[in-house]
This record gives sequence, C-alpha cells and structure tokens, in this order.
Amino acid sequence: MNLRNLRQRFTGTPDSGTANDLGLGNKIARQPGTRLINDDGSFNVVRRGRSIFTPYQSLVEMSWPMFLLFSLLTYVVVNLFFAAGFLIIGTDSLSGIPQETSFWHRAVSSFFFSIQTFTTVGYGDMAPVGMAAHALASFVALFGWIALAIVTGLFYARFARPQRLILFSEYAIIAPYAEDGQSLQFRIANKRDSHLINVSARVVLTWLEDGQRRFAPLELERDNVALFPLNWTVVHPITDESPMADWSESDYCSRHSELLITIDGYDETFAKNVHINNSYLHNEIIWDARFEPMYFEREKTTELHLDRIGRYIKQ
Repeated sequence: MNLRNLRQRFTGTPDSGTANDLGLGNKIARQPGTRLINDDGSFNVVRRGRSIFTPYQSLVEMSWPMFLLFSLLTYVVVNLFFAAGFLIIGTDSLSGIPQETSFWHRAVSSFFFSIQTFTTVGYGDMAPVGMAAHALASFVALFGWIALAIVTGLFYARFARPQRLILFSEYAIIAPYAEDGQSLQFRIANKRDSHLINVSARVVLTWLEDGQRRFAPLELERDNVALFPLNWTVVHPITDESPMADWSESDYCSRHSELLITIDGYDETFAKNVHINNSYLHNEIIWDARFEPMYFEREKTTELHLDRIGRYIKQ
C-alpha cells in the first residue's frame, strides 16, 4: 500500500496533493478572495517578526525609479553631512572660499567642495588647508571610492538580473478541444529579443474544500518546448481524468479556484536559468472562447504581434 492510500485510509480524506502544492501547504489563503500568487509573480506572503533586513537585495529588487531616487537622495544627504563637517572645522581651512561672504554662501561652497572631493574631480579652485581639513577630505575621497564601487555593483546586478521576460495573456480561457471536448488554455510569449530555450510549464489547480486548500496538477498537452521564438498556447485537455472534468463555471467561483503556473527556461543572452510564476483566479477565466492568432506569415518572415496575446473570440 503506497503513501497516498495510507493517508486516505487513516485520515478518511482524499490526498490533498502535498507533493503538488508548490510548497504552499493546504492551510494558506483559506479566506475567499485571497490569491496565492500576485500579478507580478511574487507570493502573497508578508514576513513579520524576525525577517532579516537585506539592503543590498532590496536595492537590487526595487523598481528603477525608486532606485534612482534613492541613489540621488543618498548622494545629496552624504555630501550635506560632509559639508557640515567642513563648516564645523571652519571654512577658513578651505582655500578659495571668501570668508567675508554670508554663511549660506560658505555652506554651499563647502557642499560643492565635498562633491568635488567625493567624486575625485578636484577643479582646483578650492583646496583643504590644515591637518583637520586634509584628514576629512581624505576620508571623503575614500568614502567616495567605496560608494562608487557599491553603486557600480548595484547597477551591474540590476542589469544582469533575470527579468520577467515572459508575457502572459490577461485571461485564461475554456476553449473547444478536439471534436466535442474542452480545454483550459492560456498563452505566453517572450516579450524581448533574447533567446529562451528549453522552456517548460507546470500548472497546478488549487481550490477551497471544507475549509482546506486542495491542490491538483494538470496534465498538459505539451509541457516543454525546446525553442521559443513564437507564442506558446499552454493547453490542458479537460478529459475524464482531469480534476476539472465535472466542473462548471459556477464551481470555479464557489470553490474560489486559482491556477498556479510556473515557467522555467534558459536565457542564452545572460546564460542564466529563469523562473517565472503567475496565476489566474476563477474570475480571470473566460468560458467558451478561442484565442485569436498572434503571428502572421509575410513574404520573407513571420510577424509576432505581442499586443494580440490576450485577444480572444467568444464562441
């Protein structure tokens, strides 16, 4: 007797697919309307308590506008701090700053001197005078070198980090299949010109039943493509063996179902494996529809229209 049969014998309940829950477990997202995977592919989990603060990882993963704004603000604040140090030492220790000018003029001059030293530009119109000013200027230059190395590493890590290359159709559909059958379908495409190879897909259906979350893998018509130059319509034939065999549209809603999708592949441009998550809630599945074509044959080439990835026709 295998493990699944033993579980059913002693618990009296069918196996919930613990090997197919993608590591989420059956006691998560039991509140109706709560999704397991967000639209951006991240898990709908917020860590509290002893979560570790990782500034480098946060800077790599934050959006580009936030990263650039944070870098600019840090650059300004750090140089304001060093400018305050030169003001404390005294602006008479910096040649090129007239002492008869106002405090604000000397403060601004100290700020720009800090920037020149921080970036090791050194125009020559201002220079430190005295041991204290030389010591602080040396520290500012050293800090600037370290900051430049960190920022350069962050920019490289952000550019080299595998991005969300896969474009998903906005909706999954229940479409005709074979002669009288039905199938669950969604479409994906590579939205950039990079070469993805050995792309594989895995789809797991999850739903709420008796207050527990159940999981069941869906067998795909094709779960791997060696090359990925065009779009790929991932198809699950709804046969008698499918967990969705007897489901109606109302069943999808009442059971608060969700399709969990994982896509894996290899990006030849960056020589890295890529992994992307996505999901479709029950209200993101269109019934009795068919996808419109995405690519068209031309005289000497094939055109792939990415803006058509989500277009469908109601049957």
